[in-house]
Amino acid sequence: MFEIRRYTPDQADAWNHFVAQSKNGTFLLDRHYMDYHADRFTDHSLMVYRRDKLYALLPGNIAGDSFFSHQGLTYGGLIMSDKTVAADVVQIFRLLNDWLRKEGVRRVIYKPTPWIYHKQPSEEDLYAIVEVCGASMSRGLSSAISSERQNKWYRIRECGASHAKQAGITIEETENYLPFWQILTDNLRERYGLNPVHSVEEIELLHHRLPDHIRLVVAKEKDDVIGGIVLYVSDRVVHSQYIAANLRGKQLHALDYLFEVVIAEALRSHAYFDFGISTEKHGTYLNENLIYQKEGFGGRGICYDWYEWTL
Repeated sequence: MFEIRRYTPDQADAWNHFVAQSKNGTFLLDRHYMDYHADRFTDHSLMVYRRDKLYALLPGNIAGDSFFSHQGLTYGGLIMSDKTVAADVVQIFRLLNDWLRKEGVRRVIYKPTPWIYHKQPSEEDLYAIVEVCGASMSRGLSSAISSERQNKWYRIRECGASHAKQAGITIEETENYLPFWQILTDNLRERYGLNPVHSVEEIELLHHRLPDHIRLVVAKEKDDVIGGIVLYVSDRVVHSQYIAANLRGKQLHALDYLFEVVIAEALRSHAYFDFGISTEKHGTYLNENLIYQKEGFGGRGICYDWYEWTL
């Protein structure tokens, strides 16, 4: 009944159309986003057909003897339509395991799309990978705000936003990523000795490809950018992908004011605002200072799970 085919670039339009119509896919699974780092990962995405019609997608890459869904993305997992049903998903995972085993894969790392991003209930895969694959799990903790029930901010965050307003800080959306990227890069290098995952050229390319989904909002003192937030905008969720302020921005509490503006706008049209995970080392370490800041804006816990099994 089902046939698995490996994705090839000539199928990009069919892939993207399915993602757009799916019940659990987001723009991160669109090939316009996925393929920007095609040189870094050996793509091994799979397309599942039922009676010669596209039925499900599995974004993925292979590294050594391991299959990741997806190593270059925050999440991946089986992308399904509203017609996909549980019994079929169980059968699909049996076939996927056989396919991957024949490709020399010995280990699978599977990062499903968190439920707040789903347009419909879409956790048939989570049942299947435990039932069929005997998967073990790691868990990261993010913080999100629901538009239906928002928590009161901590007083320190409210005072910070008021301070920034009184200082004359202005908030605006911009397509000029370079000033913010310099702040972000300086902060990451100073604190962790690292660069951002994306270069400024890459984020500008992605914004050009997906302008409605990747947006930059900055805080300015007169004409100077002193902080900013890069937003990833999907159908149901607005996610803060990058957050940074320079010394002046921190002194003036620019990020508190930025979040006040960004969160209010996001929750007028989206179900959730997602701050991203505050855990490290595969979820075994909780950065309490980081999550405290997110909880100060009203964020509460949402899990990002990773599953692993051997073939």
